[in-house]
Amino acid sequence: MSLIDYHVHTPLCNHAKGEMEAYVQQAVKLGLAEICFLDHLTLRPDGSFLSMSPQEVPLYHRAVKRLAAKYEDRIWVKVGLEVDFDLETMEQAMEIVDAHSFDAIGGSVHFIGEWNMVSHKERDNCPFRECEDMFAEYLNHLETMAEHSFFDFLCHLDVVGKFGDSPQDRMENRWDQVIDVIAGKGLAVEINTSGKRHPKGELYPSLWILQKLNQAGVPITLGSDAHSPKQVGMDFDEAVSLAREAGYHSLATFSHRIRGEVSLSP
Repeated sequence: MSLIDYHVHTPLCNHAKGEMEAYVQQAVKLGLAEICFLDHLTLRPDGSFLSMSPQEVPLYHRAVKRLAAKYEDRIWVKVGLEVDFDLETMEQAMEIVDAHSFDAIGGSVHFIGEWNMVSHKERDNCPFRECEDMFAEYLNHLETMAEHSFFDFLCHLDVVGKFGDSPQDRMENRWDQVIDVIAGKGLAVEINTSGKRHPKGELYPSLWILQKLNQAGVPITLGSDAHSPKQVGMDFDEAVSLAREAGYHSLATFSHRIRGEVSLSP
């Protein structure tokens, strides 16, 4: 079994720490076969301080390519972006992506309107009175992102429950609709282990969502969402067990935005 980490950040996003090379060294230490830097690209003004700027993307791309060459005999180092989905900035994001040779583009929903739903500081500013309303609007955004057909995989699929809110069992039909769109667009979804480090205390997405994704034929990849070197590959044993329990036998990989796979067999 060759494990991979397809969601690793850098200090360029302004909320991660540690040298980029330290992330690669940790991946090598863990025996990972691949590591993909997937740092934030948020173009909307109210979130740009949590992201590298468009002007920094070439610097970021070159830095990862240098590490890829330096460690090519030990690990496959790949470069991607986690693009914050926003219809008003998607054209600019596409232009930035097209100007570089990226291996993978992940899509994320962090904002509902002007509200940053994953921010501890913004928690008290939630514009929704009912938890179901918040989840419903998140799923609307998620579906729109999937329909856009710009991404290779979708990140932390049920991150809307980061703080422990969970009306999921009352929204199963809506999830079915969103998953149908994801499957129809040929997208993959990541198992993101950062949920273990959040108040939710569970991996993203939940097992029952993963089972539905598997039934719909949606591939999965694996990401730690590391914001420090020590978080690379964190809780991957549990993630692999969850994937197998959901019925998966392989993980999706990406090279020049072409999907491949590695086996989950022991």
